[in-house]
Amino acid sequence: MQELLAKLKTAQFRAVFLFDGPGEWLTTQQQLISDQFPRLLHLSGQHDDHTNLNRYRDYLGTSQSAVLLDCSGQLHADAIAALAGTIVGGGVLFIMLPWRDSPFRQRLLRTSTAFGFIKTVTPGFSLEQAVAKLLQNEFQPAPVSGLPNADQTAVINSMVKLPGTCHLLLADRGRGKSTALGLACQAFAQAYKGRKLIVTGPRPAAVATLLEHAGESVQFVAWDRLLSHYDPSTVRLIIDEAAALPMHVLKQLTSTFSVWAVATTVDGYEGCGRGFAVRFVEWLSEHKTCKAQQLIKPVRWSSEDTCEAWLNQALLMKSSTIQKPSPEPDKPVFEGCHASELAEQQLAEVMSLLLEAHYQSSPNDLRLLLDGSDQRLLLCQQQGQLLGVIWYVIEGPVDTSLHNEILQGQRRLPGQILPQALSFYLQQPAALGWRWWRITRIAVAADIRRAGVGSLLLSQLMQAAVKAGVDALGSSFGASTDVVKFWLSNDYQLVRMGRRLNMASGFPNALMGKGLSAEAKLHIQQWQRYCQMEVAWQQQRLDVLPRSLWGIAEAVLRGFAYGNLPFTEAQFAWFVCNRMHSAQQLGVSLPAQILDKAATSAELAQQFGYSDQLSMQQQLRQMARHYLEQLYR
Repeated sequence: MQELLAKLKTAQFRAVFLFDGPGEWLTTQQQLISDQFPRLLHLSGQHDDHTNLNRYRDYLGTSQSAVLLDCSGQLHADAIAALAGTIVGGGVLFIMLPWRDSPFRQRLLRTSTAFGFIKTVTPGFSLEQAVAKLLQNEFQPAPVSGLPNADQTAVINSMVKLPGTCHLLLADRGRGKSTALGLACQAFAQAYKGRKLIVTGPRPAAVATLLEHAGESVQFVAWDRLLSHYDPSTVRLIIDEAAALPMHVLKQLTSTFSVWAVATTVDGYEGCGRGFAVRFVEWLSEHKTCKAQQLIKPVRWSSEDTCEAWLNQALLMKSSTIQKPSPEPDKPVFEGCHASELAEQQLAEVMSLLLEAHYQSSPNDLRLLLDGSDQRLLLCQQQGQLLGVIWYVIEGPVDTSLHNEILQGQRRLPGQILPQALSFYLQQPAALGWRWWRITRIAVAADIRRAGVGSLLLSQLMQAAVKAGVDALGSSFGASTDVVKFWLSNDYQLVRMGRRLNMASGFPNALMGKGLSAEAKLHIQQWQRYCQMEVAWQQQRLDVLPRSLWGIAEAVLRGFAYGNLPFTEAQFAWFVCNRMHSAQQLGVSLPAQILDKAATSAELAQQFGYSDQLSMQQQLRQMARHYLEQLYR
């Protein structure tokens, strides 16, 4: 192994080993690897601390020489893509695969065979044999290149010459953008003495490389503290790893402060890819004078390294060209399918469309689509060219033995988003008994958007759902005005509006529904009416309170009193009940006006003099029980 590491370092290559075998054998292999690499970064889905696979973002911005990812429980494509990008040339990545087979697992193994420095280790082909096989490759010394390289120097000079411009550094991983930014900060401090630069990002560790190279020329400030404590006139700002910040936070930062640079990796592992880049850059360019800076040549590893090429192919992280239909198009053709049924080119086109159209796309989407039997696609094609796609999920009906636990907030099943959300927040068990198709994404090719393709797809999906005996269609998303209008124009009804902002979109989450069965149509109409009144109450414009709201309101209040619904989710329900049956007349002394205005738990606790949010919840829950007992005495 030491001989291989030395040669990898000389060539600035990375090696990847995929371990394919039963659980006990994988455990033994992990111990052997840990013994050989004292500074190994070892993340596992089995760990319950900071080394859990889901904590992979904590290590972005670091440099690693050896990483072991135990994916034996479930493959985590985001973690694989992210942490491969932290490994320097000369380093190694070990991935423990699940023993249970799946299309995505097969894809990782199949694509690896085309790349010389990706090897599969099995009980019949040991790590030592795989290392020996790799040593048969030719290792040419990588060209020696100091820092900054020519690309970085050009970026630094351009940035320093244009201190009033907002510079955009959007690059693939390993291109040295954070290093270039740090060196540019030093150059800025020398050229413009006395002007302090502030850096922000998702967390200090994510911008560690920038801070290392910037020295004392910058100060890191968390973005929330920056927005709440700093005078905009005193700040010249740099935002690193921008794709890891919520879109609405980025807009607030760039609108509030003088921003000198925005940098991010755009190809995939932060949950934001090209869709983020396109949308944010377009918005920023409309509001500031911007200059795009490019860094193409990798600096963390050799340009001949095969790890990146393997990941791009295996995870479909690079854009796939989608040809435009001819000027005289045929009628669109619709095809429902599972992702595992698609040919490679079709799958690449679908993923490209999803990545470019949505700001929260990530490599895990591909794993979900390939391995989830409940994940489905509806394609719209014209003359063999992909125009648009709907990604939808089959949900419900939920086993009746679980209904009470879900209604009381004691059980949360994976998936099943629509039936669980509506049954819990509206205390409507009917939603758990239906068969739903939940629309996860709609994506349409950029050059034909707003031409009705999305609505055509929804119409076709509805027809297929009716034939399949589906009770209702629905979707959940950040409720921007344009998106809500689109769904309403397609006869979907708003059945729930969340109280908190979605951190990715900056909007509250909306649940839209469309009933197909007679029962679903009736219930969804009732939920829509209740939601309409609640939104009017939140906006302080509620005039008439129909008595038809009582059934849902009483159920929600009961869910707060005897279950785990938070008070803020039952506040409007109690307002409705109180208007129809006064708490005061029933001998229940509620704090005056606590039902009159929507607010967060923290705001309500402070306004009405509670010691903390928990004690407020407990006291109000007890009052709600008393209210209901008196009502039905």
